[in-house]
Amino acid sequence: MKIIGITGISGSGKTAVTRLLAEMGGFTVEADPLAHALMKKGQPAYNEILAVFGDSILDDDGEISRPTLGKLVFENKEKLLQLEGIIHPRVIAKTVELISDAEKIGAYKFAVIDAPLLIEAGMHKMCHSCWLITADQATRLKRIMARDNISEEIAKKRLTSRKGDEALKPHADIIIENNGNDLNELRKKVSEVLN
Repeated sequence: MKIIGITGISGSGKTAVTRLLAEMGGFTVEADPLAHALMKKGQPAYNEILAVFGDSILDDDGEISRPTLGKLVFENKEKLLQLEGIIHPRVIAKTVELISDAEKIGAYKFAVIDAPLLIEAGMHKMCHSCWLITADQATRLKRIMARDNISEEIAKKRLTSRKGDEALKPHADIIIENNGNDLNELRKKVSEVLN
């Protein structure tokens, strides 16, 4: 089964493109929700994250508070790398397992991996095609602030916590610009590239 990797900076519209590809017959794996699930109490990453970051990152229910953990790692590159070292191998293993299971079913035309850190985690190496979704800074900021209900300052920190489009472009064989709010226009672009 052909695998399309979708990447891009936060707020670029990766999820919108992934959902459109699902509409078009693709089996999709979204790395972020997968990572969040792997951090839940009782999951293997939970104890390892606590061992590194301490229990001050827990909420009242004993779950890892993603906003608290996010604040820690987005302000400290070393801590971010530590967290990625715990999460990435598990997300990759689960992605491989899910795609393998979907392939056995035989109901999908292709698979899609939506991963903000597709390149950094090395997941692009398992893809037949790598798509970079881009948007201008103002559009990204607006989307992140609305989506996550955060301030412009926090949104900017998030955007600067990782490599920009220029570092990702050499790995992409498809680049889709997504500055608009028209889903039909985006659907047309995605359909053209897919065909």
